[in-house]
Formats: sequence, structure tokens, C-alpha cells
Amino acid sequence: LCPTDRRGIYTNVTEAGLKLLAEARPTNDTALREALDTAAKNPELAPLVLVVESLPASP
Repeated sequence: LCPTDRRGIYTNVTEAGLKLLAEARPTNDTALREALDTAAKNPELAPLVLVVESLPASP
């Protein structure tokens, strides 16, 4: 637990977990792309999609 905030818990990702995340990334990226493409067709959501797409990609 976090000593100053008992709601927080520290964790570490194992090498196996990092490998699994890397393997899952293409599926996640595809699902996210499809969701953003669908949202971009909605006039109320299109501005939000533009903002999300303007964010820098994570490494």
C-alpha cells in the first residue's frame, strides 16, 4: 500500500506480463482504430476524436 494514501497499491509488471501486453497491442490498436473511426462519423464526437488523434503516441 501507498504509505500516504491507503487507496494506492504499488505493482510491477513481470517480463511475462510485458510480453503478453506486446502480443495484445495489435488487437487493442485495431479495436481502438475502429472505435475512433466510428466516433469520427458522429458530429458530436468528431472533435474529441481529433483531440485524441493529436496526442503523441506512447512508446
